[in-house]
Amino acid sequence: MKHSLLLSLMLLSSSWGITLNEINDKPASRQKNFLIWQFLHQDINASEASEAFYQVENVNERFLFDYAAKSDETEIKYTAACLREPACNLPIIEQDDCLMLALTPAKAAAIKPEERETIALRLNNRFGNTQWLRAMNQESFYTSVDNLQNETTLFRLAGAPYRYEHFNHTLTPDVLSALSQMHSFGQIVYMTVTDPKMDQLQLSLSDVTGGHYEPQTHFFLAMNAIKYGKLGIALDHLKEAKSRYYTPIDHDKTLFWLYQITKDQNYLNELSQSLDINMYVLYAREFLGLPTENYFTTLPTTQRPESIKGIDPFEWREFSQEIMASTPETIASLIDRTDGNESIAIQGYVLERTYEPYIHNFTMAYDQYMTTISNDKKALMYALMRQETRFIPGLISRSFALGLMQIMPFNVDTISKVHPLKPTTYFDMLQPEYSIAYAISHLKHLEDRLYNPTLIAYGYNAGLGSTKRLLMDGGRFLPGTFEPFLSMELMGNDENREYGKRVLANYVIYKKILGEEVKITSLFDNLVQPSQSDYFRAEALKLPR
Repeated sequence: MKHSLLLSLMLLSSSWGITLNEINDKPASRQKNFLIWQFLHQDINASEASEAFYQVENVNERFLFDYAAKSDETEIKYTAACLREPACNLPIIEQDDCLMLALTPAKAAAIKPEERETIALRLNNRFGNTQWLRAMNQESFYTSVDNLQNETTLFRLAGAPYRYEHFNHTLTPDVLSALSQMHSFGQIVYMTVTDPKMDQLQLSLSDVTGGHYEPQTHFFLAMNAIKYGKLGIALDHLKEAKSRYYTPIDHDKTLFWLYQITKDQNYLNELSQSLDINMYVLYAREFLGLPTENYFTTLPTTQRPESIKGIDPFEWREFSQEIMASTPETIASLIDRTDGNESIAIQGYVLERTYEPYIHNFTMAYDQYMTTISNDKKALMYALMRQETRFIPGLISRSFALGLMQIMPFNVDTISKVHPLKPTTYFDMLQPEYSIAYAISHLKHLEDRLYNPTLIAYGYNAGLGSTKRLLMDGGRFLPGTFEPFLSMELMGNDENREYGKRVLANYVIYKKILGEEVKITSLFDNLVQPSQSDYFRAEALKLPR
């Protein structure tokens, strides 16, 4: 079957609605899930909804609730209704199984102590552990070693306000030692040190030494120790993390921080030899006056109309599986199938995946759709595009972000109200011209408030509201000995934290490619100057003290 014809038919039919035939014909995948999600929002009957729903790969609550709205299955509707019960209804739910479905630590925190005790007695662990409900009624937490398991359940699941009220205090040596031996210690460390409001518990964790934890736990313990001026403890944790990390960027960040603490240039020299291109390596090379050259920007291509363009999400899924299985010896045939002027992005992806970490893809595909913007914005667009999709236009994420620039459906709906380019279906967003045009429009909204490429990346990934809270809460990104690096490492959102680092490195490289070279150190310096980096803090500084 010709995949280009398949996509054309899919786009045409999508303007009139997704059909069951389209769904039934596809392999289980997130791409198929996207079809089903759209289908469940159409005017369909219960039988049609059922046929589609039971083809979902990895059902989550979103699909369950969407299906329950269309289904005539009593059990499905019952389950969805119970899961949605608010906290205030917990004491009056009549069915025990429904109560257990509705019950969460976050909801339980909102009801009275006597109501929690009644629920604990009523359920009596018949549907799973509910002893944490009784733990909730304790006057204090993490003050003895007697009930740490249930208390940690509350720490992890009851929500940030509950942690602030009940857990943010210093620990005795016995409790700290017992916690450090628990399987969930890594989660405790992460949730504590990345939250600026947990300062008292952070202070206790800064005394943790030794241990054989996951490398990321050692790294966060190191960052926390640095925050409290305990550089010797931090050094030990960093050395342990370095010996156990296996991804290039993680290994590189330990070298970067070992240099920051010791100023031993041997660490910087080793870091500069890394084959990865990330902000740590660029910092080291800039400091040492070394170039970054292990990337390519163009590829020789010919006009080949049948080449794979990566727009059809199902075609791309099949082809990406072939890439994953390829070797340098078998790559030639895949490159032949991507040898076309409109396939340079796909060819670059194939080469990078095959020869990584030795060479990196910094091509500039789809340049024809960015002729109206400045080189600086073009560098930012490519920096984001490279991180979002590695230039693959047909990608659909697990959360259904679409296309080159991974525009969420709700953003498509919002932007389309004012944008002259009107999609007839969400699948239009897999076309590069649509995705790029909508991303440019979205960036204008972000750039009105955020001026540093790292902050813009945070905003693009997690939203402007989230980035505002990051900047305004907890004194992050202010002048200090290890800033802005410490703030960048102690962000509470894993994806956003690493995303910002990668986009920053991409931006520096693309600025160089476009003839507007920028120093990464100047971008770091800018981050700790509120008047230069973002509107929110700049305006706050104008207010009377």
